[in-house]
Formats: sequence, structure tokens, C-alpha cells
Amino acid sequence: MKLFLFVACLLFPLASLIAQEDTTNYQRAIRLIDQGTHDEAMELLRPYLDEERYGNLSGYARYHFARAAYENRQYELAKNVLAELLERSAWERADEARYLLALTHFQLSAPSEALRQVDAIRDESLKREAHEASYEFLKVSSSSLLSLQYAAYPENLGLVMALKEKLESQRSLSSSEQEIYQEIRNAAYTQMGNGDKIAPDEVLDVAVVLPFNYDGGSGVNSLQKNNFVLQLYQGIMMAFEEAKARGVAVNFQTFDTERSAEKVSQILRDPFLRKADVILGPIYPEETAEVAAFAQIYEIPQINPLSNIDDNIRDFRYSYLFRPSVQALSQKVIDYCRRFEGNRVALAYSGASRDEQLAGMFTEMARRSGLEIVNSQKLSTRETREFFETLGLGNEEGASVDVIVIFSDDPNIASPTFALVESLESGIPVVVMESWLYFNFANYEMMESQNFHFVGNNTVDFTDEKLTEFRERFLEKFNEYPSSFVYMGYDLTDMVCRVINAASGFDFQENLNRKGFQEGNLTFGFDFSNVKYNNYVPILRLEEGVLTIEEE
Repeated sequence: MKLFLFVACLLFPLASLIAQEDTTNYQRAIRLIDQGTHDEAMELLRPYLDEERYGNLSGYARYHFARAAYENRQYELAKNVLAELLERSAWERADEARYLLALTHFQLSAPSEALRQVDAIRDESLKREAHEASYEFLKVSSSSLLSLQYAAYPENLGLVMALKEKLESQRSLSSSEQEIYQEIRNAAYTQMGNGDKIAPDEVLDVAVVLPFNYDGGSGVNSLQKNNFVLQLYQGIMMAFEEAKARGVAVNFQTFDTERSAEKVSQILRDPFLRKADVILGPIYPEETAEVAAFAQIYEIPQINPLSNIDDNIRDFRYSYLFRPSVQALSQKVIDYCRRFEGNRVALAYSGASRDEQLAGMFTEMARRSGLEIVNSQKLSTRETREFFETLGLGNEEGASVDVIVIFSDDPNIASPTFALVESLESGIPVVVMESWLYFNFANYEMMESQNFHFVGNNTVDFTDEKLTEFRERFLEKFNEYPSSFVYMGYDLTDMVCRVINAASGFDFQENLNRKGFQEGNLTFGFDFSNVKYNNYVPILRLEEGVLTIEEE
């Protein structure tokens, strides 16, 4: 590693150090070091190491002798000379010696000693340089070694960044590593902007942080119409345009995470992020966790537009889910199942993370509430028939279940389920996610006659005239009808623009608490009172072809 030191500062006026002594060889030695002729320079410096004869000049000679030894890869020699220099005298340039000694210890694979010397440096500019050197040496170290050193030297930003990158590169983290990771992210962001908030103005500033190129592409021109993030963004844009038309002062910027941790870190260094009143996105767990930590530092509401899983935001005060959490969904389905006379529940779920979490939480809640899970099965397309056959539906002896619950958004599970329920004609209630309403193979008449019930998950109100008008506006603008992702982007942004603005103020949670239940523009509504997710989870069913909310 190339050595950058304040060498010029060390060329102390020789006349003030030693009078009437020949310093020609000393000056020549300094020039030889800079030219890379280290052995000859060290020989010329040896006489000047005599402190009795050369006084203060010997300290400078020792430093430059160690510098030559370091550049000549004689690290043990450099270490011994520098240690003696720091121990024997209160040398006035001690910080430079500590910095060089720290580099020497790094080269000798002694990070503890190196970091101890860095910690002892008092000059701020030199300390920053030492932190940069710490990062360069430590970024190849193991997370266990870095974690151990971090406990002793948490102020070394180079160590912090090396450990942060190492933990981010790991596929999974232990509980202790997760705690450290959260702590060092906060430290990194605080150093990035000194933790200062920007003074508020009367304009709603929104940062839209989404993974447009989630499949590895680059640039918006390469995005296809079926890109679900692009569709989400189209809805966001329409809501912004309408908010501006209503007179809301809105300023927004869009950022593409590109599914890259490095890109997310770069985005979070953009000045606009610090001044934002709200952050919409990201979507994926690791990106959400990174932005949530940033939002916590700067006290900015941050909203995941699509997820039901709150694992990555639970510990962050300013992070929200636009949709209901897994817990809210589970509780609503439990309450609904308890309305039936029987207490026997058959549970099926897909292998998606949300559905597995839903199944686990639902099972735990069911046992506490007195419901009996008679069958619980993780489904694939082939296993759907097997699941229904075990329930005894359509048998003369009668079914072994009173209600069926299926947690899945997978059309490959929904399609055979529709066919089997229709053929068996059992009439037993089947509770499914509202996403089943969007499948183009679903027949509303069949779903109504076969007793399907739908768990509200920010469900669009298909019977509302406003939805018809919105579809026509969207068709005129984009030459196609909107998808479910368009609806989510639109209603999320519409809600944000109505909750925080110059007229209502910019305290997001306080305004949410004050508003209580809110009707959605396209959806059945929201309730974020005292929670960080939509706690409004209606159970819906079809009556005469119209989607209606079942009575509580």
C-alpha cells in the first residue's frame, strides 16, 4: 500500500535543530526515500539516530528511517524504530509516527495493535486518513474478526464500513450479527450527514425508491410493459399529477435501486433523501432494511408499497407497510372462522415467505382461540387435489372440516381449487386471499355459488364508479388497462398526499391517528391508527355479482 504522509511537514528547518553540523547526508537521504532508493537512504540516516549528538533532529531521522524501512517492506524493523521513537521521547510529530506504526502493524497482520495506534491519533485530518487506511486493510478480514475489533474501536469509520460490507455480503446473519449490523448502519449514516435534519418547508417532498431493473437491466428504456414495478410507478405518477391538480405542492424524485446494495448506498447519499418528507419503497427485504435504517436516523416516514411482512421494519419507528401485516391478516381470519358453528379448520398455504409466515401465525392463534386445525398442508399445484381429498368433501359420511383457509396468491393453486370446489359441491366456506379476484380464469358466479370468501388486502372496490373512471383515464394515457400494481401505486400515493401536506402538516403518524379509518380512492379503505400497517382487513364475498363487505 502506498504511503501518504505529511512528509513536507517533517522537513523541519534544520538550522533550528542543529547548528554547525553537516546535514547534507540527512537531506540527501530524504530525497533518496522519495526516489525509492531505500537501502542507501537508511545507511545515510543511521548516524543521525544518535539523540545525544543530534538532539531533536534524531527524532526526525528515526521517523524517516522507519519510513524507508516500511517502503522497503522491512516491517519488523520499521515497527521497532517507531515504537522506540514513541517510547523514548515526547516527539512533537507523534501522530505521524502513530499513523506509520499503524500501517506497519496492519502489514504485520496485527490489526488490534494497528487500531490501537489509529485510536491514539489526535490530528483530525490524519485520523480520517488513518480510517481510510483501516478500511483498505480490513475489508478482506472475516466478520468475526471485524466484530471483535468493532467492540473495542466503534469510532473507527473505516472499520465500521468494512464490517458493514462484510455483513451485507453474507447470506444470513446470527442474532448478534443482526444487532451489530443495525448499530453500524446507524453509525455510517450519522457520519454520512452528521445526523442533522433539514429544515421543513411547505412542499411535500417524496423520494420514490424502487427496483425498476430488478431483473438486472439498466435504464428505463429497457423496461417492458409487464414490469410490475413500472406498473406500480405508473399509478404513483397518476396520483401525483392529480394531487398537483388539486393544489397540493408536491416535489418528487425517482431512484432505481437496480437490486444492488452498492446502488442503494449511493442513493442514500443523495441530498434529496435527507430533505424528503416521505420515502415510497423499496420492495425487497434487504433494500427495505437498508432504507428503514436511514429513515430512522432522519425521522422520515418510509413505506413499503406491496409487502405484508414486517420483519425488516418492525424495529424501525418510521417504517410502514401500506398493506396489512401478517399478524393483522391472521387475526382477521381467526375472528372470521370463529363465527361458524364448527371449529374444525383445514389450512393450506404456498411456499412463499408471506404465506408460510401467515400459516405459522394463524396456527398459533387458532390454538389459543379454540379452533382445531384438522389438516395443515403446504401446497404445490399437484398436491391441491390430494389436500381436498383428505377432507372428505362430497362424501356421504360428511366432511371432516367446517371451514377451509388457503393462504396463497398463486394462480396455479387457485385454478385447481376452483375446479375441485365446484365439482365437489360441498358448500363449505373457503377463505382465500383477495388476489383470487384478479385471476382471469375465475368465474364470479361460480365463486359466489361455491361459498368463497376473500381476505381484504388493500382490495380494490370493483363496483365503485371512481374505479371505472380511473380505468378510462389510464387507458387514454397508457393505451392499456391498469393492473393491480397500478391500483396499489395510485392509492398509496393518493393517501400520502392527503395525509401529509402544507395544509394538514407533515407529522405522518399523528395525522394518521387523527384521521382513523380512511376510505380509499380505489380501495375499500385504510386504518393506520397507532399501528405501522393497514389494520383494515375486511372479509369480502360476492352477492349477486357485487363484491361486498361481510357484516362483522
